[in-house]
Amino acid sequence: MSHAEKQSAKLSVRQLTIIFFLGLGYTIVYATPFIQYVFYDSLVATLGCTQQQLGYLITIFGIGNLLAPFGGMLSDKFNTKKIYLLSVGIICVLNVLFILNMTYSFALIIWAGFAFFALFLYFPAHTKLVRLVGSENQQGTIFGFTESFCGITNVIVNFIALFLFAKFANDTFGTNGLKAAIIGYAVLGVLSLIILAILVPDPGKPTPESGGESNINSKMTIKDWVSIVLNPRTWMSGIAVFTTYTMYCTLSYYTPYFSNVLGVSLAGTGAIAIIRQYGTRFIGAPVGGWLGDKIHSVSKVVGVSLAAAVVIVLVFMLVPVGTSAAVLTALTLCAGVLTYMARGCMFAVPSELKIPRKYAGTTSGVVCAIGYCPDLFIFVLFGYWLDKYGNAGYQNIFIYAAVIMAIGVVNAIITQIYKKKVLGKESAQDAA
Repeated sequence: MSHAEKQSAKLSVRQLTIIFFLGLGYTIVYATPFIQYVFYDSLVATLGCTQQQLGYLITIFGIGNLLAPFGGMLSDKFNTKKIYLLSVGIICVLNVLFILNMTYSFALIIWAGFAFFALFLYFPAHTKLVRLVGSENQQGTIFGFTESFCGITNVIVNFIALFLFAKFANDTFGTNGLKAAIIGYAVLGVLSLIILAILVPDPGKPTPESGGESNINSKMTIKDWVSIVLNPRTWMSGIAVFTTYTMYCTLSYYTPYFSNVLGVSLAGTGAIAIIRQYGTRFIGAPVGGWLGDKIHSVSKVVGVSLAAAVVIVLVFMLVPVGTSAAVLTALTLCAGVLTYMARGCMFAVPSELKIPRKYAGTTSGVVCAIGYCPDLFIFVLFGYWLDKYGNAGYQNIFIYAAVIMAIGVVNAIITQIYKKKVLGKESAQDAA
């Protein structure tokens, strides 16, 4: 790498500012669809629904992942920035409409709207805009900081929401507080919308990072879309996300495993969960992304992180009851850091595999559909095992996670072989 390239690998203040507000936008878009993770009891009481019915909202939302490839095609064919701003704006409107009619039947409609605008339109546009923030040799660092900033803004936004909830929750079910929190999400969403409209350059205009070409592919056809869907590079990228996301989902089961099986106090497990959820994200994601750029291979970082995580999962299965909280905390920190190192790199794999930037929207949509499909079954599967087998179900969860992560390691190895044999050959032909 030349000195100029090394310099360009460093992010400017402007780039970091754009990434921060893209992270804020991401947090806002998914705040209300996943509001049950913050205001569970109040939401159930306000909607007057059962806990099973509440689960259907997430199921409806998760179906939107299957639509993302088609939304990605729109992001590639039309102006990505305009699609992004439109989807964020409509999410804010849906928030306002929801607080005007907080019934379960209307919530089903609103969550279907969230699925359409947050997953079909927003997610591919978000991923493409993140990729367009910098050059191809900055992708690991860019996506790593994006993941970290999503964590930081998540903490900020939800503390604001909690403050608003506490201030206005003066009724029996806390409905007024819930409304105030959602209004807070909408206001912050409009703020991020205005700032991003100013900061983010128009992707329809040539940029230095795009090689002087527009990042809108006006000739995008169904044939192009099918070729991207069937491209092995797309599937290698999708499997990287699928296996990493499985590792991420499994993290949440460590906390009840510690308390129910290993006998750690609830206070201890809560502290471990907080450290795992927030502390490791701020460190792991940017470090993983930076390392991926440093060694010129984000897929290697994903593969090594998954391999190390397999070992940790196996260790969790073997540690005896009575293991000290200090040892479990250390293992959890390692698992969290590895998870976020992989998450900070996983969406940069298409760049490493040299999938053209003008197809970034379609690619991210397909990768989203592949990578996040565990939302459709993994929690139901894990819940079934725990309901049927009790604490013994955790063994099934850990074995499943280890197998899936091992597949991710194999996928990373195949990616390296593909790069060497196929992409290397293409580079040699281009040079000739």
